[in-house]
Amino acid sequence: MTRRVLLAWQSADAKTISNLFSDDPALRVLGFQEDEWWTGPNEFLGVFEAQSHDMPDWTIEIQRVEAFAEEAFGWATVFSMLTTPETRTPIRHVATLRLEAGAWKVIQWHNSIPVSNRQIYGVDLTTTLDDLVASVLDEEMQLVPAAGSEGTMSLVFTDIVDSTPLTESFGDGAWTEVISEHESTIRDITTTQGGTVVKLLGDGSMLAFASARAALRAAVEIQQSSVQTPFAVRIGIHTGEVIRTENDLFGLTVNKAARVASVAGAGEIMISSTTRDLVGSIEGIRMGEPEVVALKGLSNTHQIVAVEWD
Repeated sequence: MTRRVLLAWQSADAKTISNLFSDDPALRVLGFQEDEWWTGPNEFLGVFEAQSHDMPDWTIEIQRVEAFAEEAFGWATVFSMLTTPETRTPIRHVATLRLEAGAWKVIQWHNSIPVSNRQIYGVDLTTTLDDLVASVLDEEMQLVPAAGSEGTMSLVFTDIVDSTPLTESFGDGAWTEVISEHESTIRDITTTQGGTVVKLLGDGSMLAFASARAALRAAVEIQQSSVQTPFAVRIGIHTGEVIRTENDLFGLTVNKAARVASVAGAGEIMISSTTRDLVGSIEGIRMGEPEVVALKGLSNTHQIVAVEWD
C-alpha cells in the first residue's frame, strides 16, 4: 500500500493518489515545510497537482517498509532515498491506514527528513542502548563515592521500543512532552524504591539499586505506568560488581544489564539469573522458565528469566 503511494507520488499520478487516500475530511497530510499541513482530500489533492508541476525530475528508492494492522486500522513506516539531479536525501514516511468499504485508505501521511538531535535540542541524545552504555562510561558519576571503590549493585536499563517512528508520528514537540513525562515517572519510581537515576537520555535510562528486589519492583512499576502510554518499554536487570575510577565506571555488570534489556520484547522485563537468585519471591511477581541466550559483545551463553506481574 505505502509503496503504491510513493510510486504514484513519483509519477504525479493524481488519480491513483486520490484512490489510495481517504475522502474523509479528517484526512491529514504533512509535508516537509512548516506550512505543509493539508486538511481534507480537496486541499491535499489541489496542492499535490500544483506541486507536481513545480517539482524537478526525481526518483524514490524504497529501502525499508514496516507495516502493522489491527482490525480496521493499520500503520506503516517507510524509509526511502529521494534523488534529484542535484541531491540525494533520506526520507521517512509515516502512514495511518483505515479500512473503508473493504479497501485500505490513507487517513494520515507524514513526510520528514531526519536531522541530528544536536540541531534540534543543542545536544546529542542517546539513540540506542549501546550509546547509553558508552555515555555512562564516559561521564563522571555520583553513584560510588570514591575513585577506585567497588560494590555490588543491581542495574536497570529501560528502553522505549521503536522510538524513531514514534517521534516521526508525534512530531518533535509532542514527542518531547511525552518523553519528559516518562522521565518524570521514572525519577519518581526510582526515588520511591530507594534507587539512583544514573542516566536519563531520550528514550533510554539507566538506574542503580543497592537491592535486587527494589530494582525489580521499580521495573514492574515502570511497566505498569507505561500501560496507558502510546509507547512500549523493554527493561533489563543484572546484578554484579561495579568499579569506578575518576571518570569511568568499569565492570561487566553495566554491559550485561544493557544486553539483557536488548533481548527483552516490548512491554517485557528480563533479568539475569544472578538477579533472579537474589530476588527470591515477591508477592504479585512471577518468574518464567530460564532461557539460555547469547548476549552481544559477551562471551559464552547466559541465562535470563522473563518476569510477569499482576
